[in-house]
Amino acid sequence: MQVKSPRGVQQTDVNGAADELLSEQLKPTIERVRMKLGRGSPNTVGPMLEVWFSSLGERLRGPTGESDKTSELPATVQVAMKTLWKSALQEAHSTFEASKADFANTASQQEQQMTTVLAEIEAERGAFTQKASELKQALDALELKHAETQGQAHKLQMLVNKKDEELTSSRLALQQQVAEGNEERRRHDAQLRSHSAEIQALQAQFVSSERRLMAEIDRERQQVKKLQAEVEIEKKKQIRHQSEALEVAGNLTKQLHELRMQNTQLSERASGYLARINDMQPKKLKSAAKNKAVRSVIG
Repeated sequence: MQVKSPRGVQQTDVNGAADELLSEQLKPTIERVRMKLGRGSPNTVGPMLEVWFSSLGERLRGPTGESDKTSELPATVQVAMKTLWKSALQEAHSTFEASKADFANTASQQEQQMTTVLAEIEAERGAFTQKASELKQALDALELKHAETQGQAHKLQMLVNKKDEELTSSRLALQQQVAEGNEERRRHDAQLRSHSAEIQALQAQFVSSERRLMAEIDRERQQVKKLQAEVEIEKKKQIRHQSEALEVAGNLTKQLHELRMQNTQLSERASGYLARINDMQPKKLKSAAKNKAVRSVIG
């Protein structure tokens, strides 16, 4: 059987390395074969070395077997293989004898241990019987408790079933309420949409009215400004006329004062004239002259 490695190490490489170690009277091991090859992992070399060991017996039986395969090996390797085989047989025999003595000693110790264990088991058996009786009583109590629990569970199940029916009824009522609520919400949404359209129309109307009112206010404001300007002009005219009237009144007052002074002077002069006339004419003529003079002065 040839074992091939994906890493390049072949069965023939392992066989050659093991044969060289054997010719050097060294036991072929995985580490020694790897050191001899200079490559290969333990997982690769191990199975190949086992194949080499499995064919070693057949190769060593060559001189007495049906086929002489050792003739294919070098003489030094054949001698080393036979020496190793003999050593292996001796080691196996010694190991067997030692194992036999150890087995007899172990068997005696195990027999003593078995006796002790059986005594312990017998002692524990009584305790186990007592424990089993106690467990039986506990089991009976548990069965009674289980029966009571089953009764309570049955009552609870009936209560749960009743609650399920109530929940089902409540759920159906809630679903009906939700459906009615959804219908009411749809109607409300429709009303909102209608009101929204009305509100939009009113808003448009309000905007139009506001614009028209603002235009009218602006026109009125312009008219007021115009009237204010005219009022200012008229006020200035009135102030000017009033100033002129005051000036005229002042002049008239002055002229009146002058006239009054002149009148006073004329009256004084008329009185002088009358006095002289009175002195010069008779009384009756004085009176007529006096009246005439007065009328003349007044006129």
